Amino acid sequence: MGELHIDQSPTELTTVTNLINEATEIVNHSVNSSSKTHYQTSPIYDLAIKTLATQLYYDRGLSKGMSAGLLMMLDHLQGMISGSDPDGT
Repeated sequence: MGELHIDQSPTELTTVTNLINEATEIVNHSVNSSSKTHYQTSPIYDLAIKTLATQLYYDRGLSKGMSAGLLMMLDHLQGMISGSDPDGT
């Protein structure tokens, strides 16, 4: 909440908590892995969740889609699971 400069009112706390939970689910499903623990230890995993939660806070419908930076993070996480580089090589 500090990073977003949001008051820590009960309403905002509930909203941000829900968005973090939703972002976590989206990141996990985007990586599409059954071995979650491997990529969840990466700092990129936390950054991807923070990035998506921030995007969802300001644009709940993701009207412009996920940012290029977030997509890059998801590619890196997927690459960690597949054992290849994120570009598939």
